[in-house]
Amino acid sequence: MPRQPRLLSDLAAIEQQLNKLFEGSLQSGEQLRGTWSPAVDIYETPSSFVLTAEVPGVQSSEIDVKVVDRNLILRGERRWERDAHGEHFHRLESAYGKFERTFALSEGIDVDRISAEIDRGVLTVVLPKRAERGSRQINVEAD
Repeated sequence: MPRQPRLLSDLAAIEQQLNKLFEGSLQSGEQLRGTWSPAVDIYETPSSFVLTAEVPGVQSSEIDVKVVDRNLILRGERRWERDAHGEHFHRLESAYGKFERTFALSEGIDVDRISAEIDRGVLTVVLPKRAERGSRQINVEAD
């Protein structure tokens, strides 16, 4: 059992070293810049595909949604807006910076009717399906 106190002191020393490493990174701002990739879910309804992207803290004016060559492109930026002078962060897990996601669209998507909205940090893009031409169900009536 005499090894347990030494193990605890070794762990405390490692923790201090890690804290110094993270403090240095945060003070230099290295963790605040760069790129990140918002989480995306895509699901299908009878009339469309729906894409949702988690973009907390991103304003609608900082999001660009466009279709280029049958690709849906989402671009934006989450900006660091806090003045970190005098603040001592113990943990900073949120990502900041620019993002870009690209999704290939099938021929079955009506690109002229795509719509997007943002609500409570979730971007929702509705991708309507094209109406199938020349195909419809015809009911047969009885005499």
